[in-house]
Amino acid sequence: MTFMLRASLLLLAFLGCGWVRAAQVTIENPKRLPVKEEEVNLLYTIVCQQVAQDFHVRNYKNLESPLTLVLGEDRERYVIDHLTGAGTIYLHQWDEVHFASAAIMIAFHHVLSNDQFQEEGKNVLRRFSKIVPETISAARNRR
Repeated sequence: MTFMLRASLLLLAFLGCGWVRAAQVTIENPKRLPVKEEEVNLLYTIVCQQVAQDFHVRNYKNLESPLTLVLGEDRERYVIDHLTGAGTIYLHQWDEVHFASAAIMIAFHHVLSNDQFQEEGKNVLRRFSKIVPETISAARNRR
């Protein structure tokens, strides 16, 4: 599967398809691990395009937030700055599957606008407050 993904990415990059304009990902690679910047950027663009298609977002570029890839990390993870929307993916080494998985989550984070996200949070908390059991101390204080 990795071979097919890599071959597809390279083919698209070499063909210069007009619909695939790679996003700009900043790569921090202090250990100089093997990674191809054009593959990283193209994969991120394809992730954003796919998430946009699946969730009916008109312009996939609305999902492309600034993204930093940090290689050489012991603990793999991703972080989203909720104020700016920027994402950082930390990987031990370049891995298409791990990168794509984290990039999908970061792109999905942008499916809802900040207002929609806050409204969803309020709705969840409203529903929760209606069904959460009352504590004994709260019931005693109500008397």
